[in-house]
Amino acid sequence: MKKILLGCSAILVFACQPNQETPEEVKGPKLGFDLADLDTTVSPCEDFFQYTSGNWIKNNPIPETEARWGSFNELIENNNLQVRNLLDSVSKIDSLPVGTYQQMVADFYRSGMDSTKVGEIGLSGMGLLLERADQIETVDMFLRMMIEFKRFGIRHPWSTFVSVDDKNSNAYILQLSQSGLGLPDKDYYLKTDSISKDIQAKYVEHVGKMLELSGYQAEEAVTAAEAIYAFEKKLAEVSMSRVDRRSPEKTYNKRSFQQIVDLAPSLRLKEYMGINKIEFDSAIVGQPEYMKALNDIVQKEEATALRHYAHWNIIDEYAAYLAPEFVNQNFEFYGKTLSGSKRIKPRWKRVLSTINGGLGEALGHLYVDRYFPESSKEKIENMVEDLRSAYKKRIMQLDWMGEETKEKALEKLAGFTYKIGYPNTWDDFEGLEISGDDYLSNVMKLNLYLVKDNLKKLKEEVDKDEWFMPAHIVNAYYNPSYNEVVFPAGILQPPFYNAEAEDALNYGGIGGVIGHEFTHGFDDEGSKYNVEGNLNDWWTADDRTRFDEKTQRLAAQYSAYEPILGTMVNGKLTLGENIADLGGLTLGYYAYKESLANGTEEVEIDGFSWQQRIFLGWAQVWQTNQTDEYLRNQVTTDPHSPAKYRVNGPMSNMTEFREAWGCGEGDAMVNTDTAQVVIW
Repeated sequence: MKKILLGCSAILVFACQPNQETPEEVKGPKLGFDLADLDTTVSPCEDFFQYTSGNWIKNNPIPETEARWGSFNELIENNNLQVRNLLDSVSKIDSLPVGTYQQMVADFYRSGMDSTKVGEIGLSGMGLLLERADQIETVDMFLRMMIEFKRFGIRHPWSTFVSVDDKNSNAYILQLSQSGLGLPDKDYYLKTDSISKDIQAKYVEHVGKMLELSGYQAEEAVTAAEAIYAFEKKLAEVSMSRVDRRSPEKTYNKRSFQQIVDLAPSLRLKEYMGINKIEFDSAIVGQPEYMKALNDIVQKEEATALRHYAHWNIIDEYAAYLAPEFVNQNFEFYGKTLSGSKRIKPRWKRVLSTINGGLGEALGHLYVDRYFPESSKEKIENMVEDLRSAYKKRIMQLDWMGEETKEKALEKLAGFTYKIGYPNTWDDFEGLEISGDDYLSNVMKLNLYLVKDNLKKLKEEVDKDEWFMPAHIVNAYYNPSYNEVVFPAGILQPPFYNAEAEDALNYGGIGGVIGHEFTHGFDDEGSKYNVEGNLNDWWTADDRTRFDEKTQRLAAQYSAYEPILGTMVNGKLTLGENIADLGGLTLGYYAYKESLANGTEEVEIDGFSWQQRIFLGWAQVWQTNQTDEYLRNQVTTDPHSPAKYRVNGPMSNMTEFREAWGCGEGDAMVNTDTAQVVIW
């Protein structure tokens, strides 16, 4: 996410290394960690990330199509190959019943893979949208166009969507939020260092080239791109920062329908809502000051610039589904310049990514049908309860939390629900029509369906069975409104969970992930939601003050990390994830300890004690290579710290780590007593 003295003295270095036994000497359970990945020239007490990943990094360079490559990505890659086999096989079946999840996935994939047909269709599929955009001559015409943008899910200066009400988890509510930027974050427009200025210039150049490909004359495209950038920069200047957007108190601003209309009277929001059939009495405005400022910005903007901006956003939305010249130019900027990738991903991966973004649940249904073993579900359920039990004991023995707050914390913990593997009921995508011969049309119809499906929730009861991640995806999440943790089938594989490995490694891997998601319910954001999933401060003032003091010290720790020269981790942006990493690894450790008879285990595997194997399990998950461009983008936009600090950051705070590896005062992996942060 420090360079001090060498990690261990000579005798401790020896003690920190595994016994170099031959395979014939190893007996008992399989470790599940490849010892060839270790860099034993580095002490684990000096840099545990390098110790556990050094040789892995050396032997696993970043593929040209990627900006980041890690053990995480290897699992994703293996998953993708399984999914590709599914897609290839199902797309060859001609007699699939129309409207079934198999038919929709098969035809969507088939249409995406037909690059010849995609080239023949060209821009004609979105001709009407472009025609209307190019006719914009006034601000009012631009604002009427934004009504269409909402229907098709095209980016515009504000966004509207339906989600669960933060203060009433049994009801849906409309959310109104800032939007409209083509670069990943406001900071990309506002920073003035040489690298940022170079990115800004290349972005303008990219926009101009895309406009020229879509019919602009060369000189006009350059002028238009400059106007688009200038308009987006105005939006960036009044946008709320990512750090502030992490605060639910700052983004929960409930307003009546009329108050929202009055907030930005020039934006024609009443018409925008009415034509899109968005009916509500009140909504949450994420950034009221942004909406006020946007009202003035749009009114004062030249209609010509707004026309160019509208045209650009249509092209940018659908660039990945057009002819090769659009796809390649899109990659030149977003892939090469922003991320550092050298070569575009193969077509099947790009089509798969699109399916994951919209038809992911249908594809996940296919995946579970073929690949997910039910035995894994039962094993993970047992681990979840082990982690819950460990967390309960940790809360009960906290010396910084009073009894009143502990009682409510334990109530919330007991109320945690979990979903493992796949949904109990699957979305049937009723009304969505997918054909096998028009990729762009399929994408546009899918966008229309997803927007409509989201907005109709305003008239429905909250569906607590809903999943917000497809079953085959390698990830997991905590949902504060549902007070639940969710583990899709895709993540229940090595390096997270290895059915053939010994338990300590798995408690460090998937156990740490389970604990991570549990801890999100008690991080700086999640801790503000109660057992029912409502934004409600259940802490005493003194306990909250003590908690905030601890989290501020953790933020300061991570803000001192410098992944590339001159670029620091944002400890405030990554605070929630850093709290969850520290808590998750701690819970994985103690959950395994409690599973042992009397909390002891004498068996070593490949020379490693169970305590050491816990940390190996967590570190294995984050073995990673990444480009500088990727890192620069990550620390600006991603609430997760870079992989190195997801290993070294939490471990340097854990007494359990220093005892397991024989580390001492002065070692880089040991935070001193005054610097050590222990929360959960």
